Amino acid sequence: MKGDYTDNPHNITEISSYVTMKKEIIVAEIIGSQKCYFYDACSFRRHANLDNVHAEYLLRYIKNQRGVVVITRCILMELASYSGLLKQEYIEYIKRISDFGIKVLIIYEEDLFSVMEVCFSTNKAINNYLCWAVRIIKGPVSTITATLEKDKNVYNEVVKGEKIDNSGVYRRFFEAVRENKEAGDDLGEEVLAVCLHILSHIPGEEDGKFCVITDDKGAASKIDAMFKKTVNHYRGKTVGIFSTPKLVQVLYRENILRDSDHLKEILGEGAEGNIAVLGMLVYDIRGREISMKRDELADLIMQPNGISIFF
Repeated sequence: MKGDYTDNPHNITEISSYVTMKKEIIVAEIIGSQKCYFYDACSFRRHANLDNVHAEYLLRYIKNQRGVVVITRCILMELASYSGLLKQEYIEYIKRISDFGIKVLIIYEEDLFSVMEVCFSTNKAINNYLCWAVRIIKGPVSTITATLEKDKNVYNEVVKGEKIDNSGVYRRFFEAVRENKEAGDDLGEEVLAVCLHILSHIPGEEDGKFCVITDDKGAASKIDAMFKKTVNHYRGKTVGIFSTPKLVQVLYRENILRDSDHLKEILGEGAEGNIAVLGMLVYDIRGREISMKRDELADLIMQPNGISIFF
């Protein structure tokens, strides 16, 4: 694996009592939970640096939604990059989530096959969702594309649809892309997009059950574009995309967070200079990028019709 990445951090035992890694339990939780919040690495790092008081606002919202937190192996690799170790603040944040009564699922992406197996009767149907997602997400420059070019067997299975009835297609694809992860690539976000695209096709679920928490505009755009590029016949349920500013506005509107100073503290964590959001001010007729100081954004969030944040 390139760049000293590992999908099993050397100190993973330090979080083992706070997380669920058993496949059978993960499958049941994903199917049975009202909401599943998939963390991107950038937002996880940002929220892990919040103190207990401010982190509790975020966790209260997730718990109120009867949600679980999901960390995929690609994201775990990014959190333990270079040293192969999870930083102490990441371990403490995972413990904090667990102590708050929210389940934390650490999932190998290939185990989504078992989730889909609950809902679909044939390997062909399950594998097709992966194939569609990969065909849409792969771009001219990406770790997924590089993996497909390097491994013709995986290319033939996932892009050409060969061995579509084989139960090992998910495992071979996700193991291959994790093996090719490099420093600074977008693999974590790309794989999140693929996972969400697959899960959005679970029948009977409501729009917005599956959500991603990310402050990476590129990742959010990639996920959004992926769903928009999917033809209606193959498009699943809507996936929720939350940036930290959008989460803060939700917390305020849900009466979970009303204190101005606390609101500003969460907005400012991990942000330098002006904060840029995608949204609308009261007299706008369409969404646009809006950039302003933290205190100005906080004031607008607290006004009845001050701002509507999309991301």
